[in-house]
Amino acid sequence: MSIVRADYKRSGDFIDENTFAYFDPPYRPLSDTASFTSYACDGFGDREQVELARFIDEMSLRGAYIIVSNSDPKNVNERDDFFDRLYARHKITRISASRVINSVGSSRGKVSELLIRNI
Repeated sequence: MSIVRADYKRSGDFIDENTFAYFDPPYRPLSDTASFTSYACDGFGDREQVELARFIDEMSLRGAYIIVSNSDPKNVNERDDFFDRLYARHKITRISASRVINSVGSSRGKVSELLIRNI
């Protein structure tokens, strides 16, 4: 067994039906001020989210077991179905996650996050 921490694009060479892969990309921002996309050198916007989803589809076809986490845009816009459409082939579970860091104390608390899986 080995654990690899790297850009997901580098993992395609060794992912197969014997692989469990968890992808934790920079979350899609829910507001203009809540962005963690700068953790990626070149940013990680909607285009990169789509590229990751395509990669996950490819790895799923290989038989790999996949889980992806991300923000839930429905926290701020109930009609935003970006991830629901993007991962329509997979199982999407909305989970409640606690947030203790926020510049506005009253905005701290629980938010919905996504767990996307093919298993």
